[in-house]
Amino acid sequence: MRSSDRFQQCMILWGPRGNGKTAMLVWTARQARARGIQVLKFSASELATEEQLIGRVAGRPRWSERIGEVTWGGIRWKLRTRADEALDRILARRLRKVPVALLIDEAHTLDHTVGQLILNAVQKLASEDAPALLVLAGTPVLTDRLAEMQATFWEWSEVLPFSLLPAQDASDAIRIPFESAGRTISGEALEDVVSASNGYPYFLQIWGRLLWRDVGADAPHVTEDDVNSVRSDFDRKRDQFFSIRLRELDRLHISEAAVAVAAAYKGEQDLSKSEIAASLESIVRGEGRHLALGSIAATISQLESVGFIWQPGCATPGCYSRGIPSLMDYVLKAARTDGPSSAN
Repeated sequence: MRSSDRFQQCMILWGPRGNGKTAMLVWTARQARARGIQVLKFSASELATEEQLIGRVAGRPRWSERIGEVTWGGIRWKLRTRADEALDRILARRLRKVPVALLIDEAHTLDHTVGQLILNAVQKLASEDAPALLVLAGTPVLTDRLAEMQATFWEWSEVLPFSLLPAQDASDAIRIPFESAGRTISGEALEDVVSASNGYPYFLQIWGRLLWRDVGADAPHVTEDDVNSVRSDFDRKRDQFFSIRLRELDRLHISEAAVAVAAAYKGEQDLSKSEIAASLESIVRGEGRHLALGSIAATISQLESVGFIWQPGCATPGCYSRGIPSLMDYVLKAARTDGPSSAN
C-alpha cells in the first residue's frame, strides 16, 4: 500500500448490536487467510492490559504473562518496560514473512492505554507502507472511544456503519442461501419474514435457522404456511431478546428515558438531538423539575451506548436513528403493561 492509501489499513465497523459486525469479522478473517494473510483475531476482553496485548500478538502462552516476561523470536519484553517498542518490533517481525490482519471485536471496550498502543503501532506501520490491516468492530460509541484515545490515525480509516437492511437486502439474505442449496422460498413467505424482522440482521438469522431446521432440509419449497408454522418460535426468541435489552435499560436506570424517547419516535425514522432532549425533559416537567443539559447529554450517550439510538451518518447533522425499531415498540408495550413503577 502507498502512504496515500493509509485509510485502507484501518477499518471501523460500528453500529448497534446484532447488525452483523462480528459476522463480518469472521468473514474477513476467512478471506484474509485464503489469501495467505496472517490473521490475529481477538475480542477486546483478551487485550485488557499491555501484558495481554503483547502476549496475544506475540502468540505466547498466557502463563508467560504471569512471570512478568514475554519472549518471542528473540525479542524479550519485561513488565514496566516500553510496551510500544515491544509491540512495534513483534509486528515488524511478523510482517517480514507475510502481511498481517489484526481484527478486534468489541473494540468499544478497549482499555484506553491498550487502544492507544494498537492505533499508534498501526499508524507507524502505515507510514512505512507495511502490509498490515487493522479492523475494529464495536457499538455506536466506538468512534467516541477512539477519539478519546487521541490517536488521529483512525480518522483516516474506512468507517462502515452497520445498520438495518433495506427490504431487498433482507429478502436476499434469506432467499440466496436457500437457492444455493437447491431450495426455493415463495414471495409471500419472504415478505412475511422481512416484515417481521424489520430489516434487523439478528432476527433474519433467527428466521433462517427456524425455516431451515424446522421446515426440514428435505422440503424443496418453503411457503407462507411454513413461515406461520414457526412464527410462535420466532416471537418467543425475539421477546426473549427484547426482555434482556429491557433489563439492561433497567440496570442503567434509563428505562423511563427509553420509554419517552420511544414515544417520540412514533411514526418517525430519525429525530434531532434537540427533539430527543425535549422528550427526556418531558419526563420531569410534570413534577416541576428540570433536567440539566449535562444530564440530558449523559442519558442520550447511555441510550446510544446500548444501541437504542445511534448516529449512522444521517444527512442532517446531529440526527439519531432508531437502533432496533421493534425494540422501541416492545418498550412502549412493556410500559403500558407494567405501569410507571416498571421504570427506574
